[in-house]
Amino acid sequence: MKIETESLFPRSLVVDIRLDDDPRYKGSIHDDAVARARGYKAALVPGAFVYGHMGRVAVEAWGLPWLERGGMGASFRRPVYNGDRLTISASALSSDADMRRSAIVAINTDGEEVASGWIGLPDLSPSVPALSAFAVLPRPDPAPAVSIGQLHPGTPLTTADRVLTEEEFMRSLSAFDEQHVLHVRDGIVHPGCLMRLAMGDTHNSFRFPAAIVLTAVEAQHFACVRPGQGLTTVGRIADAWVRNGKHYFQSEEFLRADGRLVARFLRTQIYGYENV
Repeated sequence: MKIETESLFPRSLVVDIRLDDDPRYKGSIHDDAVARARGYKAALVPGAFVYGHMGRVAVEAWGLPWLERGGMGASFRRPVYNGDRLTISASALSSDADMRRSAIVAINTDGEEVASGWIGLPDLSPSVPALSAFAVLPRPDPAPAVSIGQLHPGTPLTTADRVLTEEEFMRSLSAFDEQHVLHVRDGIVHPGCLMRLAMGDTHNSFRFPAAIVLTAVEAQHFACVRPGQGLTTVGRIADAWVRNGKHYFQSEEFLRADGRLVARFLRTQIYGYENV
């Protein structure tokens, strides 16, 4: 169904970034004390949070239709620190054969562009891709170790095959400071949480030689997710390459809830470095 939304754009959102007290951050660069000891002004904010806040602009503009069938993309340009204030601005809409899109950019208080991308909404529900080529593979314990240069396209991803609990959902709302009624009142899982769930399966499919750095992600939604549903991720390593001494890989992930496809993610990450 076509929705007249041109009048909703351009628009902007101001976000004060606050990392939660997730125990997984302790001892990492996502911990204020550790980050400052390494010369940073504060803890580095994971890209998933910046992605989630950029997605809020789409939810505020389009609401439920975007959560059901919308898409977005984000590239992360500069570090974001705990306590930063970001202004996320979305341009007037443009149209192509697939959807109406708005270019989106996140700027810090120094005027630096920390992330950019797009949000979009098709008039009709997108075609659901066939997943017959992908099997649900339980995560091995331990996951296989991967050396730099040894991550190959076509390698399948594994999954935790888990249920998203109400407690986990509420904790994610708090971590992302999500307050939209579609999430808080109606219990629809927010886009940042969905992306982190699929990303978690990918990252835990292997033991990498270095901490993963998220550099870009594209997403397409197919349906909403609510707590209590069983979640599995199927997918593959789509590509791998080296640039400027950094080893990258691209993962293609299909997140399913109770067996139904709910989102596809195409994500680019750094997983290792030359001469380190």
